[in-house]
Amino acid sequence: MANVLNLKSGQPTILLADTNIAQLDKNAALLQEIGLFNHLHAENGSEAMAMFKNFTPDILILSQELPDISGLSLLSMVRQLDVDLKTTVILYSSNVNNKLLIRAGRFGVDNILSFPYADDTFQQKIIETIQEPGDSDVEKVDHLVGKCQEQMNKGNYEDALVTCNEILDIHENAEIFYNLGYILSIRGNFEEALSYFKKATKINSQHARAFKQMGLIYQKLGRIQEAQGCLERAADLHLVLNEENEAEEILNTVLTLRPDTTNVYNSLGIIYRHQGRLDEAIKAYEKAIKVHPTDENIYFNLSRVYLDKNDKILAKETLKQALSLNPGFVAAQDLLRAAEMGLRLKTGEK
Repeated sequence: MANVLNLKSGQPTILLADTNIAQLDKNAALLQEIGLFNHLHAENGSEAMAMFKNFTPDILILSQELPDISGLSLLSMVRQLDVDLKTTVILYSSNVNNKLLIRAGRFGVDNILSFPYADDTFQQKIIETIQEPGDSDVEKVDHLVGKCQEQMNKGNYEDALVTCNEILDIHENAEIFYNLGYILSIRGNFEEALSYFKKATKINSQHARAFKQMGLIYQKLGRIQEAQGCLERAADLHLVLNEENEAEEILNTVLTLRPDTTNVYNSLGIIYRHQGRLDEAIKAYEKAIKVHPTDENIYFNLSRVYLDKNDKILAKETLKQALSLNPGFVAAQDLLRAAEMGLRLKTGEK
């Protein structure tokens, strides 16, 4: 069983939302084991939203697979009321993928769990997310983190290793695990470095730099599929943070591993369009279409570039290609109608 939480500021109110009543009861029991007793239960998104409005809970623990409103759709409504992101959110899903991680990052999810999860994994995630350390520990950790960063900046890696381990004796920290992985990768201890980067991403599932370093190590080890997965995850996370230059660099690295990766060309096209590099965006989308000529989303994205270039003829042709592949593509229908009427329509890439 996990340790009991240190709660100096009193019992938080926790809203649990899951259509599975047995899972709700189990989660509540696991929370009680670590010292959390104040729970609200909701069996669907509508009920959860009503409870949020009435009770303003401190913590939400949500299933993504709610029957009427998905966990993230519910959270998007919650964030309209909780604009300062005061509510801690933990999401779990049976399908944790890059798309879900990107959307979760946009809505301010604090932690994500892959369902089904082990009891101790659930409890540890809760502790990592909301633990309140003692004042003396906070002060000591803050001092050591500053010291470690200074040592890293100066290249004093041996001293930094010692400081990192001092911090971990007090508090597990994703950035410190990242530092350890980085130091060990410089020394060529790749497998050990990977273990630390994995720990960093377990604590912070949106740690883009850790995923990038894992990808680069897998590349050096010749484990191309794993390298591609980590690098694409890193690029997606950088895009969420609007760090397009970092994402572009990583995506180009992926292309050296797998030149036929459709989603990479598509992502590069999105970056180039945002940066006004329209001719490069067109080339990227054209490459994506060569690899995957039946993806209507790529044609849709390409049409956006043609509209930016004020080339309505090519834009309409490309939209018609998208609709020939998917006649029910509503966004393409709307954009084509707007183009034919000479209007501008704000529609994001797919």
